[in-house]
Amino acid sequence: MLLSTFVIAVAGHSGAGKSTVIENLVSQLGSANSLSLDEYESSSIYPSTAKWLEGGANPDEFQSPQFVADITTLKNGKGIIHPLTGRKMKTAAFLIIEEPFGRERNALHDLIDVVIYIDVPLDIAYARKLSRKNEFLPWEDNPDIFISNLRENLEWYLSTGREFYLAIAERVRPNCDLIIDGTLPTESITNKIITAINAR
Repeated sequence: MLLSTFVIAVAGHSGAGKSTVIENLVSQLGSANSLSLDEYESSSIYPSTAKWLEGGANPDEFQSPQFVADITTLKNGKGIIHPLTGRKMKTAAFLIIEEPFGRERNALHDLIDVVIYIDVPLDIAYARKLSRKNEFLPWEDNPDIFISNLRENLEWYLSTGREFYLAIAERVRPNCDLIIDGTLPTESITNKIITAINAR
């Protein structure tokens, strides 16, 4: 049983390539697990972007108690049940989390050992996000849903979404441990992160 798992938080805009980088890190680090805040959506409470911005953009208004509890358990050398797969996740030397706020949420601050910020211009990140085929944007698989959801997301982005992303970046970047150019090839990004971790 491990006494403590080394927790790496990967932050950046939606579309920055965080998920791909995390997959590569898990593969290359060997003894590693990963968790994403998105996997805990059903057990989390998020404010509306407009109200969050109007209220001062406090990261602690995003509450994900089960996400925090599972990170705490894994960091302390014990296993958890994955929230989506229902499978047992055993502890490992590294835990890589996709956490948009880095260590800016008080509940996670002391659990995170390193924060990596994947820096991608907002226009590139947003274009990447819209280009991904998924249930929300199914592209040619369901053109009617695609057009409706695309219009809805564009309206959100223009009204509050862009300001939302910028507000998060403004809070995370000053206190992160490493900022990496997210337009680099994924392999280069992964190697830079591993080099930084080994240097610690």
